[in-house]
Amino acid sequence: MQRWASAMTRTTYVPLERPDIEHRLHEFVRRLVAALVEEPVRLTVATEVGRLLVEGHFTGPDSLGSTTALLGPHLLEHPEVRGIDSPAHKVVAVLGELAAGYSVAMREQVLDRQEQLNRALLSAKNKAERDLRASEARLREIFAGSALGIVITDVRNEIEEVNEAFATMLGAPPEELTALNLLDLVHPEETDTLRECYARLLAGEIPRIQEYARFVDLTGEPVWGRISASLLDLQGGPRSLVTMVEDVTDQNLLQEEFSRQTLHDVLTALPNRQFLISHLERVLARAEPDALITLCHVGLDGLTVINHGLGHTAGDFLLREVGRRLTAAVDGERAMVARLGGDEFAILIENGDETPDPGALSTAISAELTEPAYYRENGLAVSACIGIVQRIARHIVVTELLRDADITLHRTKSTGNGQWSLFDSRQDEVHREHYRLAASMPGALEMGEIRVEYQPMARVADGEVVGVEALLTWEHPEVGALDHAQCLSLANETGLIGQLGGWLLDEACRQALLWQEEFEDAPPLVINLTTDQACDPDLPRRVRRLLDETRYDPRKLWIGFPAGALVRSDREGGENAALLRELGIVILISDFGASYLDLHCLRLLPDAPVRISNRLLAELTAVPCDDTVTSEAVTGVVKLVHRAGRTAMVGEIRTAEQAEWIVELKADVVQGPYLVPCTDAQAITKALRDQRRGRAGESD
Repeated sequence: MQRWASAMTRTTYVPLERPDIEHRLHEFVRRLVAALVEEPVRLTVATEVGRLLVEGHFTGPDSLGSTTALLGPHLLEHPEVRGIDSPAHKVVAVLGELAAGYSVAMREQVLDRQEQLNRALLSAKNKAERDLRASEARLREIFAGSALGIVITDVRNEIEEVNEAFATMLGAPPEELTALNLLDLVHPEETDTLRECYARLLAGEIPRIQEYARFVDLTGEPVWGRISASLLDLQGGPRSLVTMVEDVTDQNLLQEEFSRQTLHDVLTALPNRQFLISHLERVLARAEPDALITLCHVGLDGLTVINHGLGHTAGDFLLREVGRRLTAAVDGERAMVARLGGDEFAILIENGDETPDPGALSTAISAELTEPAYYRENGLAVSACIGIVQRIARHIVVTELLRDADITLHRTKSTGNGQWSLFDSRQDEVHREHYRLAASMPGALEMGEIRVEYQPMARVADGEVVGVEALLTWEHPEVGALDHAQCLSLANETGLIGQLGGWLLDEACRQALLWQEEFEDAPPLVINLTTDQACDPDLPRRVRRLLDETRYDPRKLWIGFPAGALVRSDREGGENAALLRELGIVILISDFGASYLDLHCLRLLPDAPVRISNRLLAELTAVPCDDTVTSEAVTGVVKLVHRAGRTAMVGEIRTAEQAEWIVELKADVVQGPYLVPCTDAQAITKALRDQRRGRAGESD
């Protein structure tokens, strides 16, 4: 507080004792800290502190600059501020709001002084001759002692007199300025605007001028000023113009810095998404209707590997290098390179005669990025996927262009690293519908549109039902029924898969408990997990809690673990499977045969039944014997499972020919829509009752 108090009283008079000044400044700091720790930050407190500084007469030439220079580090080092999120950004925001409140209060104070001065000038002409000298003395004191720059000119803006404050502002002696025209001191870009304002003032169209203007000092440096000019028309004397100038250069520089940080990425100094959108809107406003616009959405491959392997400092270095290289790749084009966040960039090009086609453009970008950049003797390089949208200007809607580029990049990434693709309207419709459904899925679950259905699994040898698989079905009011695989795919898009999988497990186990209570030989409940579900660290606890709540027999619960989850390097899936087996749950190896790595699962889980991958079975034709490659692959996998002494389970049976072929193949357990379609719990209950009555009839 002592340094701040000294700085605030060094160049201005504050009508308080030193202890009172320090007490008041300490109170200001306390209020700012309290505003910073609130969420969201109470910026109005900073505005009020800025106003109170002005009201407290802390208005010296360096008061605002000293305040921001001293308060910034002090606030960042304050114990309460260090614990909040993004303290630097919040402190900058608070200081900016303080500066704004200070400037507004100063402006109001200046306007008040201007009005007082104008009233004094106007009242002077009505005073008696005996008061003229006293009035002139008072006005001269105001003119000389004002902190605002004051310029008196004739109606042609030729300078007649300036005060010391204005001369100091422009860094020139007063006598040098009196030989100039006021408009000669204004930046050339603003001369015409200000000349027009003075002409309107002289013509009586406006009572006074209130404008911002850029002056140029004698060294050529810009000086920003807030000017207020009025016409002084004394009876019996020539008309004069009185112009008052408040130096707002520091505030303007601060505002420009805030604007730069708002519109640019801090790490790469490239324009950010907000700046890109604004720039695109300006481009469309000036472009010819038939002009071609290209937007490239660039997503880096493998940045995570560099961050994890060499640290985020290396990753940041590479991001800055990527920004420079993307800029170099479109050198010579009317283009803007922006960083959208994370590992994604955008390139907006206003196509010209020499602009390369999308393929050549992608090749040029890839060539720039794959050239190593050296960081501490490590040659770093990344490939990138690029989604490109080209569109005629008159057909462009800014939000749709950005979305289409994002969707195109997302589709490109699914094909592998280092790929590029052009926007495809037909695929876009498919993706939009997919994402629309995914976005509405949480609401559908809440509204009861998603339900659990069941599909029996039969033993090939005698047709006996050996299990009932719980599957999801979404009865969508517009597109109709969506099956289990579609529901899982949509849930994966929004991260709903954990909640949806837990709901499925809970609903199915509670229904299976009813079957267990009614039927002594109720078939086991089968639930196949996705890879993410199988590797969820919370899975064992959730299943154990469910079994405790329902008292469901764990031996009647079969849970399928994808082979890919069991062989993952983090071993989370394998550990979860082992923990569930300890509870007495039967573990199935599902999705088997899609990779040679799946063979390792046979050693990890001895005696576990094996379910052949639906991805492999889905490739079968309606008549399997006509599909030699896929049929032989399925045959080989089933034989392998049998040689390992395991039960081979096959699903996705959709035709009579497939069913006959599977029987010949000697699979152990089968299921599919051809054999028994998915049905509700009531239908399964009825079938079990019929089966019980049939057995009772046979025993009689």
